[in-house]
Amino acid sequence: MDLLIQHVRHGQEFRDILIQNGRFSRIEPHIDPATLLRSPQTLDGTGQAILPSFANVHCHAAMVLFRGLGDDTPLHDWLNNIIWPMERRLTADHIYWGTLFGCLEMIRSGITAALDMYWQTPQCLRAFYESGIRTCFCHPNIIPPGPEALDGLRRDLETHLELAQSYPARVELAVGIHALYTTSAEMRAICREFAEAHDLIVHTHISETKRETRECVQATGKTPAELFDAEGLLNGRFIGAHGIWLTPADRQLMVQRGAAIAHCPSSNIKLASGIFNERAVRRAGLRFGLGTDGASSNNRYDMFSEMRTAAFLAKARAFDPTAGAAADLYRTATRDGFQMLRLDAGEVAIGKLADCILVDLNHSGLVPGHNLVSDLVYAATPECVDTTICAGQVLMRHRQIPGEDEIRRAFRDVAARL
Repeated sequence: MDLLIQHVRHGQEFRDILIQNGRFSRIEPHIDPATLLRSPQTLDGTGQAILPSFANVHCHAAMVLFRGLGDDTPLHDWLNNIIWPMERRLTADHIYWGTLFGCLEMIRSGITAALDMYWQTPQCLRAFYESGIRTCFCHPNIIPPGPEALDGLRRDLETHLELAQSYPARVELAVGIHALYTTSAEMRAICREFAEAHDLIVHTHISETKRETRECVQATGKTPAELFDAEGLLNGRFIGAHGIWLTPADRQLMVQRGAAIAHCPSSNIKLASGIFNERAVRRAGLRFGLGTDGASSNNRYDMFSEMRTAAFLAKARAFDPTAGAAADLYRTATRDGFQMLRLDAGEVAIGKLADCILVDLNHSGLVPGHNLVSDLVYAATPECVDTTICAGQVLMRHRQIPGEDEIRRAFRDVAARL
């Protein structure tokens, strides 16, 4: 069904906005529903502003199951002694309901697209599709080297792609490489070949910790970015998460290859991995978006928090209040993130995919309203999002998501059994 949003603030003007076939089709001072060929669903946007929704370019949605477990623990201890042992206990039910509950939290934060990496691809894809938001999903691919495992990886990639393509919309597959330190060169070669053959995004963790980067240089004589490049993986389809310990030469190399970074500010500082050099990355021209990471290392899927944290970290690192400007980081969380995921969204403009939010201009964080973008980055919280729309479908209206109570009950039940 077509969707007509009436009397909503768009920029500095008030407009009626028509969405047809999942895209913005008309933006005008007034659109009379009676003149339309098809009767639309209508929303009253009085007292609200329409804005692009957010793209979360690195997360592990189902890890909301582990929220509050292993907090205040170093990354490698956290992974080896807490997270990975817990993950071995996960069932299909755990992952399906965990992913679906994570999607609810993202909808409440105005996120309509997520680059997700997790186990049990069928359950994750089902949950994302049923939630109504978009996903570019990858399995993390941590397997022991050897002929049988490598043959299994090839079969899994083919199966996962076929499954993703079986969904009618909003579901894409990426090729996941968990990290250099959890994979082999043979595994990565198979992933590279498959991604090249099918034009798929490659997603991995890169230069997240000083230890990871140091050990890679000691073992190979190359930084992680240099090693990925030597293996033919660094290109316009490559999205590396974190990138805290990229060198200036790494940044230039990634720019030359067209690669991109997912900046996860809250996770980075909670795990004390380091502070992303936002100014150097931006000045180098390296593409980047914002990610929440998993809710076990953040601990929430809240893009408002990520924008605010990213801005403050950039200023503190540069000793310059002009660094991490609100307008820059707002574009990073919206337009830039969608472009990284190869989605024609991130702007409320005719012809663009109709992924958007309506924010309540009377919300305390948006009052008195001198500068809406600055308010969104520095003062707003997810509670200012009244309505979330993905592909022209209303997923949340007046903070209500259909079926949310049932999902929460089921999630609590599987989490208790974990």
